[in-house]
Amino acid sequence: MQMKRHLDPLPAGYFYNGTQFVNFFGDKMDYHPLMDQFMNDYLEEANREIEKYNRELEEQEYHDLFEQKT
Repeated sequence: MQMKRHLDPLPAGYFYNGTQFVNFFGDKMDYHPLMDQFMNDYLEEANREIEKYNRELEEQEYHDLFEQKT
């Protein structure tokens, strides 16, 4: 995810020096300052896809091959 999003716009007070992200105080980070938000966005989308898939499965009719007939 870092490779995909490392050039996304930075929040105010940050710049990218080509290797690290640096804030106004000179603190350096290896990851984009908004990486937590990027991860949350990714997880929300992945969960939506999983929920959609699960709903589709629930709507399918199935027959239990091992059901005991009396």
